This record gives sequence, structure tokens and C-alpha cells, in this order.
Amino acid sequence: MISFRYFYVAPVLLCLFCACKKEKNPGLYKPLFVVEGWIEKDDFPYVTLTHNLPFFAAVDSAQLAEIIIRYAKVTVSDGLETEVLTGTVDQQFFPYFVYRGTSLKGKSGHKYSLKVEYAGNTLTAETEIPNPVSLDSLWFSSRPKDTRQLNVRIVDAVNEKNYYRLSTKLEKESTYTPTMLANQDDSFFNGKTIVLQVNRGVANNLSSKQDPYFQVGDDVIVKLSAIPATGYDFWNSLQDEILNGSNPLISSAKALKTNIKGPGVGIWCGYHSSYYRLLAK
Repeated sequence: MISFRYFYVAPVLLCLFCACKKEKNPGLYKPLFVVEGWIEKDDFPYVTLTHNLPFFAAVDSAQLAEIIIRYAKVTVSDGLETEVLTGTVDQQFFPYFVYRGTSLKGKSGHKYSLKVEYAGNTLTAETEIPNPVSLDSLWFSSRPKDTRQLNVRIVDAVNEKNYYRLSTKLEKESTYTPTMLANQDDSFFNGKTIVLQVNRGVANNLSSKQDPYFQVGDDVIVKLSAIPATGYDFWNSLQDEILNGSNPLISSAKALKTNIKGPGVGIWCGYHSSYYRLLAK
């Protein structure tokens, strides 16, 4: 089983900060829950639950520990089977507390509802697991100093709406990282072939520098995920936040396109993923 643990560090930190953007009046802090949940084909559902912080709040390890919500009731249903997820500590996640299922598994084409109940609050969301998508081919091209650029070719299905999300990891690593510009909508290449130069994404938002290329000898695994429209809308709006936040000349005033209903932000998303392995030569 390959989990979606790679989603955490960058997206959740951004959710915390974007959910409480700097207002004209910084005293207007609106408490919100931050939800990140997913269910992948042939895997169990996973959910992390935190709350946001005021814009000027100090952020340290103690504060991050305080934002984790550990005693919520988290329920996932496919309309026939319903499961209450179990909360557990897992240091491979960030935050390190996750609610996970043990019986309900994702199936292609099925819809899944999420319900979170905590301290008199209720949050809900719905998602589905799309049909699979695939890469036509992938290869490396040369770059200076023994580095390699990853390239992928996608042949998009005709008259079928598809949303793509790309991530990579080295074989020796345990987690995947979304690539730069990881999210693709086939609006501009429906039924056509598209070639993408894939740049490695940063492992987390605290990293100030990231080499976009791979090194010669790297054993690389590429993960291509089909996601629903709501998943694309969220991840793409978050991607915009990341890009705008790195540019001092562009202000960031857009709200994340969350599919969480209730006093919260975040994403509940289904994934159908394919995996490809290639040695950088």
C-alpha cells in the first residue's frame, strides 16, 4: 500500500495560514476547522483535523501540537457501508494524528461522504473516485551538472473530462511530493497529446530552495492521480496561493475552493492513481 502521506506538510500549513489571511482589521479572527481527507482506490479513508490560527499568532512546535483535534467523530460512508474512523498517532503524517479506516475501501466510480462531529460542530463533504488515467510515456532529458529533467506525455481521452495530479518520490523515500504545477485540467487539451516538463516540488513550505531536477542515478517513482473536479479546484487554488505567496508583487486575497461544508476549510478527495518507475540516466 502506498499512502497519500505526502500531502501534509505544505498543504496543511498553507491551509492554516490561508484560512486566516491578514485582514484590514487583524482583530477579526474567525476560528475554522482545517480538514484534509482522502480515499484512494483499494485503500482505506484517512482524515486529519486541525484548527486555524490568528494571522499574528506565534507558530512553534507547542502551538502546532495544540491545533490538532484528537477527539472528533469522523464517519465515512459509500451509501451502503458506513465506518467510524479510528484516531491514532502516526509520526509519518503531519499533523501526526490521523483518523483512518480499517474496513471500507475505495472503489472506482463510487461516491463517498464524510461527516466530522466535534464540540457541537458538524462538517460534511462528498467526493468520488474517478476512472483511471495513465501516462503514455516518460523520460529524462539532460541538464547541466549531471542533473536530469523529467518529462511525461499524456494522451487525453476524447470527450471525457479529466483532472490530473502529479507527484514524485525517490525509491528510497517514504513519501510523495506534488510536483510544481502538479494539477492539470484537460480543458485545453481534451482528446489531444500533451507533453509536460516535470519539476520537483518543495517538500514543505519551510524549504527556501529546491532543485527542480533529479540527479543521475536517482530511482524515481512517478504517481499520476485522477481526481474529481472538487479536488482539482481545491489543489489548484492552493497551488495559486503557493505561487502568489512567493511573489512579493502579488497580493493573495482569494479563498481556497474548499468542498467542506460547515465551519471549516480543506478537502475531502477521491484518487485513482497509477505508478511509474524510471532510473535517471
